[in-house]
Amino acid sequence: LAAGRVNDWPEEGICSTCAVEGKRVYYVSNRCELVCADTEGFYDGKNDGVSDEKYHSKTDADIIWRLDMMEALGVFPHNLATSSPLIIGDLVYILTSNGVDEGHLVIPSPKAPSFIAVHKNTGKMVWTDDSPGDRIFHGQWSSPTYGEVHGKGQIYFPGGDGWLYAMEPLGDPDHAGKGKIIWKFDCNPAGARYVLGGRGTANEIISTAVFRDDRVYVGVGQDPEHGEGIGHLWCIDATKKGDVSAELGDWDPVKRIKVPRMDPTTRKRRETYEKNPNSAKVWHYGYDQKQRDFGRTISTVAVEGDLLFATELAGYLHCVDVKTGKPHWKHDLLAAVWGSPSIVDNKVYIGDEDGDVAIFEVSAEEKQIFPPGKEGQEVNMGTNVPTTAVAVDGVLYLATKTHVYAIQQQ
Repeated sequence: LAAGRVNDWPEEGICSTCAVEGKRVYYVSNRCELVCADTEGFYDGKNDGVSDEKYHSKTDADIIWRLDMMEALGVFPHNLATSSPLIIGDLVYILTSNGVDEGHLVIPSPKAPSFIAVHKNTGKMVWTDDSPGDRIFHGQWSSPTYGEVHGKGQIYFPGGDGWLYAMEPLGDPDHAGKGKIIWKFDCNPAGARYVLGGRGTANEIISTAVFRDDRVYVGVGQDPEHGEGIGHLWCIDATKKGDVSAELGDWDPVKRIKVPRMDPTTRKRRETYEKNPNSAKVWHYGYDQKQRDFGRTISTVAVEGDLLFATELAGYLHCVDVKTGKPHWKHDLLAAVWGSPSIVDNKVYIGDEDGDVAIFEVSAEEKQIFPPGKEGQEVNMGTNVPTTAVAVDGVLYLATKTHVYAIQQQ
């Protein structure tokens, strides 16, 4: 984009993970477009959608439709639009990546939508929601998740204000074109404050939420350039409604912090935060006054049986009890982690910035697996592994900074 790195960070390319359904592939481009393309491209000799593609050779993409979120919705993506599309039924859900300006002090488009639902066949808008509004800390680089509670669907959108929003999949039936919140949870403890440059104690959510058995698991973090810091990992009861945060409070736009509520009798602000009787907090694993248990993360957790695996940006892999949040073990990977743990055949795979891929058994006891004849050595891929391993039909796919590998046991 002409605006440069404030909207389109150089040399990053496309950070959105594609969603494929049938012969259609959906992704968010570096130009803040939601794109629907033909999986066959022009290889099939047909132009199936729009006719304004610049290139038409057999190896070029055939675009079905595209939604320019900057032009159509007034979105101001900070640094880069990155959300990975989620397809449920006839709708595609994404975060728009709306954020702050180059000075990091002003949100140019506070009323632009942060969460949207688009019809997958036409690209027409179905509903939008601008919930974070003027409370966005920095950027919004996460992706949505789907879950079903008592047979009814919910879409989970991690916000740039550190709140997790559960939305009605089809929007608000009483207000056409608008989103409807089922519940919302503040993933920053009361009193946490966002400070420019990563010096504060409040975070946005960059990881993607994970839904399982009426519970949602999510960790908070910041732009990796802000470095390490205080983080939190939450387990949230998805069956509640309304504001289900652990504590109640009012947003102070000047201090950019949640403050205790006003006492309706004295008209003075309370001295302490109220515990929310409607709280959906099941457990919390993170920083407290005694010890730093969990730091900032941009990674998505992995769950298998009674175990949950989560990583910190600082390079730690945590194994905790999925029901209680109590830690079983923590492993120092000795390098920063951007990707997410992946569970395949009762093994946990995780790559790091040094290019090492560590492998562990899915176990409450720390049991690391090494290549045959190389005890104590992880698998080194030669360069940074900032991605998540994916297994399909007996093949493990792994992208490094420079290559994509397909690995299969002979």
